[in-house]
Amino acid sequence: MDQYELIRTAYRNYNQNISELSRLTGHSRNTIKKAIRGEPWSYKERSRQPFPALDPFIAIIDGWLESDKGQPKK
Repeated sequence: MDQYELIRTAYRNYNQNISELSRLTGHSRNTIKKAIRGEPWSYKERSRQPFPALDPFIAIIDGWLESDKGQPKK
């Protein structure tokens, strides 16, 4: 969100154009335009990270980690 505010402040108060802001922040010009218009960013935090290759083995791995907690340190 600090990038969002930086973009809006630089555009409105310091009269930087969209190309300059794109080079400064590393975002595309389309993203800069969205920030200037006040549209929300298009990503959101996941509630749970999926692990499709590990799903059958997660219970086994968790069991190993729990059993290692009780062992003395090496």
